[in-house]
Amino acid sequence: MFRLRDYEYEVTSCSVAFDLDPDDQTLCMFIDIDANAVSEDMEYELRSIRLYHNNGFRTGVKNVKYLKGRTFKWTEEFNSRDEEAGTMYVVEHENISSGTIEIVDVTKESISIKWNGRANIYWDDEFGENVPFETEVVAQLPVMPKEKVLNGFKKTVIKFDKKTELELLNFQDFVNEVERCTELWRRDDRHAWEKFNVVTQWKMTYDGEEYLGQAIYSGSTWKCEVIFDERCQLNIQITKTTLDSYSMKHNFYIIVEPK
Repeated sequence: MFRLRDYEYEVTSCSVAFDLDPDDQTLCMFIDIDANAVSEDMEYELRSIRLYHNNGFRTGVKNVKYLKGRTFKWTEEFNSRDEEAGTMYVVEHENISSGTIEIVDVTKESISIKWNGRANIYWDDEFGENVPFETEVVAQLPVMPKEKVLNGFKKTVIKFDKKTELELLNFQDFVNEVERCTELWRRDDRHAWEKFNVVTQWKMTYDGEEYLGQAIYSGSTWKCEVIFDERCQLNIQITKTTLDSYSMKHNFYIIVEPK
């Protein structure tokens, strides 16, 4: 069930993911919901909705089972820890102006969530600012994260074990591109983040040998294509990247496994 103002939508997909906060190793939660209008009488542009947390939010727990019964509330677009209330995509990607996320239940297989609040749509007088929404969903509980997290502002080298080390060689290039797109956004370019393009350079040191690679971001701040020297005996993945310039947290979520 998904309701936007007095209109009903059917949830077509819902995913929940978790990552570790690099500072205290507690869980960060990411929610992504898609819904379609039940009635075909809706304006075409309003028939589909995506509600999601772009950068996630800290839960304060280290085990997902302790989330049951917890509530996370935003009275403005950002909370006291500068975490966003979320984003809704109807006509464009717009900020949620307030919201409450309640974790109703957690089992071994699933997690039940209620999410309500107000969102900016900017379509017409009815769907303008602070449009009320509510949804209740059940999502499959994901496998807990195995990534290690590198915050480029704090360090550019991360160790996986005594003989495995990964270094980000050009973090400043990444920062410069974030700043460029941020400035475009401030100038009311709503497609600014679709123009995000940068190639980060990486060096893997494994068992005394060095291997160079690249992570290519093209039209996305979230995902990238990772390419390393074919001689490297490891598979390196950057599963996602999150941005937070205000708190100086540009986090790269990395998995390193044997080929």
